[in-house]
Amino acid sequence: MFDVGFIERYGAGIRMMQRLCREWGNKAPRYEFHPIETKIIFDSPIQESTFIEIDDISEQLNERQRNAFFYVQRNGQITRKEYIEINQVSNTTAYEELRDMADKSLLAVKGKGRGTKYVQKMND
Repeated sequence: MFDVGFIERYGAGIRMMQRLCREWGNKAPRYEFHPIETKIIFDSPIQESTFIEIDDISEQLNERQRNAFFYVQRNGQITRKEYIEINQVSNTTAYEELRDMADKSLLAVKGKGRGTKYVQKMND
């Protein structure tokens, strides 16, 4: 896969999946090996299914925004204060980056002023 350009570094994706599972409180992924395919199975405590295109999101967001996006996936919403705590950024940066995510229709804005919450955008 590396030789044809589908991966950047050997093992980077596996380490990322293991790290995210730990951060989200999930079990480590399981692997099923077959002659022509390898399946990676994630056991999650979440009962509902949410499908997101990780590649599309990764291209649109910086690291801090990705952290916030996945925080919203786990918790249903994020506030500017939570964004600041998670990413150690200024109030202005938090506002601009959350607003950018809303402008890209990745998050929906609920409320105004200090009560503003950014929630998962529902597909129409």
